[in-house]
Amino acid sequence: MNAFQGTWKDQDGATITVKEENNKATVTYNNGRGPFNGTEIELGSPVVNVDFSDGSVPRAGVQAGVMNFAKDTITWSNETVWKRA
Repeated sequence: MNAFQGTWKDQDGATITVKEENNKATVTYNNGRGPFNGTEIELGSPVVNVDFSDGSVPRAGVQAGVMNFAKDTITWSNETVWKRA
């Protein structure tokens, strides 16, 4: 699917790179966090589940991100929103 592949910005201005292959996602922040692994699935809108556990963000854990093609955003289950850079 590769709907999430590309460069994104979060609401704090951090740059995030998402690479996808065979519905597997790898998420890396420009500040060195990651890589975090995830899986993309199609549920009407593309959804990606990523495990953000690395100890630097309390309770990060697995988050689900839903693609909004009209707004070119990913909205995460922790209410974080990324915009395509």
